[in-house]
Amino acid sequence: MTLQEAHHVTLCPQWKIVLNAMIESRRNELQSKAIKQDHWNNREADRQAKKAFLAEHKGTVKISGKYGPQPTQTELV
Repeated sequence: MTLQEAHHVTLCPQWKIVLNAMIESRRNELQSKAIKQDHWNNREADRQAKKAFLAEHKGTVKISGKYGPQPTQTELV
């Protein structure tokens, strides 16, 4: 393609339509990736908070109140 042909193509109204469609597509793609990254970051932060909470409280045993061996139940109440 010569320089004049390229210049002629860029002056066509279809060229602007194609460029605008490509730009909009890239914007949508970036927005989608940003949303996915935010979700991933939130999930990772939740995982780290859960891990820190369990490490601080020494697991789920203390949270549920089971510190030692539980007495066996002999009859139904």
